[in-house]
Amino acid sequence: MKKTPIRRPHLTLLAMSMGLALLLPACGGGGGGTSDAQPPAQAPTASAQAAIYFTDDFSATYDAVWVSVARVTVVSPAGETEILRHDTPQLINLPTLRRTGALVATASVPLDATEIRVYVSGQARLQTLDGSMQDVTLQAPAGYLGFKLEGWDSRSGALALDFDLPNFRLEGSTLVAATRLAGSTDLAGWNSRYTEAKGTVTAVSATSITVRTDALGSQTFTLDAQTTFLSERTAGWTPVVGSVVELYGSVSGQGAQALQFSARQVKDRSDGISAASGKVHGVVTGVENGIVTLTVDRSRLAGATGSIRVDVTQARYERGSAALLAPGMRLEAYLVAAAAGNGFTAHLLEIEGASKTRPSGSGADRDDDAARSYSEIKGVVSSVNGQQVVLRALHAKNLPAVLQGSTLTLDLSGAYFERGGLSCLAAGTPIEVKGGVDAAGQMQPVKVELEGACASAQPVAGLPATGQPTSPVLVASFVEAKGLITAVRPGEFDLQVYKLEYAGSAPATVTVRHGAGTTFNRLSAAQLGAGLFVETKGSLLGTVLDASKIELE
Repeated sequence: MKKTPIRRPHLTLLAMSMGLALLLPACGGGGGGTSDAQPPAQAPTASAQAAIYFTDDFSATYDAVWVSVARVTVVSPAGETEILRHDTPQLINLPTLRRTGALVATASVPLDATEIRVYVSGQARLQTLDGSMQDVTLQAPAGYLGFKLEGWDSRSGALALDFDLPNFRLEGSTLVAATRLAGSTDLAGWNSRYTEAKGTVTAVSATSITVRTDALGSQTFTLDAQTTFLSERTAGWTPVVGSVVELYGSVSGQGAQALQFSARQVKDRSDGISAASGKVHGVVTGVENGIVTLTVDRSRLAGATGSIRVDVTQARYERGSAALLAPGMRLEAYLVAAAAGNGFTAHLLEIEGASKTRPSGSGADRDDDAARSYSEIKGVVSSVNGQQVVLRALHAKNLPAVLQGSTLTLDLSGAYFERGGLSCLAAGTPIEVKGGVDAAGQMQPVKVELEGACASAQPVAGLPATGQPTSPVLVASFVEAKGLITAVRPGEFDLQVYKLEYAGSAPATVTVRHGAGTTFNRLSAAQLGAGLFVETKGSLLGTVLDASKIELE
């Protein structure tokens, strides 16, 4: 990615011409008259540093809306200036940006700027709730989507570009886009912020890495025990000064001047690494004879969208192992397209939340339970004491001793937070923990996700955060709910709510109704039963949710 600095007036030639004009009368060439006064040099336009984010919400109609972004510019009376360019246009699945800030650049934005332009491909790909794909034309007559800057307060240090997916509409085979500038309330409601950046390492130690990037300038990322180092060609690789790397990490702090970064993944991008390789992230829906079927939700590889088949027989695992692969798991995989269009081949794999397969950077294999095992718990915090958290379990995988409704104590000192942080934990907070299992059958937490916004993570300084409305649901709203089925009746079931993505107070229990128009994923209507943990999308009115999709977690 390349960032072009805002251009300043060419003052050298102007100063030379002014000096010559002042000298001419002193030489007697003015005919005895007085010369006109020269206007002063025009001062550069005032500007403010801003962290540029992409954000969005989920769609009532589509599981995925893929667009391709090539570059980003800022428009002011002085002209149009590029602040971000991708050497290869980047695929973005807009629903994955819901309640999330993806930091794409830091830039100096003129105070008189009127618009941010995101240049996109004229094509988009839609994935409906039943999984079918549709290629459409994205309406962008001038090649870009415009974000008007009316109302932006430069004191915030943040500029969040919301693609406003709920207001997209499909007219025939043309997708008509909508955009808006996210406000302080939107940003206060984010569950997480992250960034992906490429650059050259200028300093590295056991606890930090400093990288000079085009999009973010020079930034230091914290390293911890859960940071993974990946290289397609060298097992046990670690970065050194001069290495070209790609980083994925979480972002905290406010504005553009006081951001903090924690590296979750550092990838070798030095010369010789296959340019045809790209990273994808998705959910496993099937495993058979070394072939994984993956539903992709994030992709950096052309053609790797929707449901894809991946040959994992030759892959190296940085987290987990082949024996762990099962439907419902989330994977990050580095892939290349297989010959003759026959799916994809994986070189590197990480099972999200699993323990490291080897001590990162050592190259030494580990063949213990922690390396091969995987577990997860969804539950609600009962109490917090330092980094010890007492959790009431609603759903557990690969932990036979953890029963529904039971409590357990977890030590989170060795885990990282994908969303929120330790300071966000309080009694009643929904939480998801993934990790390995030790020889005694106890969970060793690796990754923690908080379900809900955390006030301490607000990315805006100096602006009021009005918070979310707390009125009950009086008109139908499209929502996404996760929870535990407690009772089943013909055509409906009761759901004990674990998480409800809705801008209001969440009921503790909802009745979920389903019918001929409901899409089921990884289970059928006949398989619904008490004790199952499911995710459902649909229209909520009061405490009744009419489901358009129901998926087994």
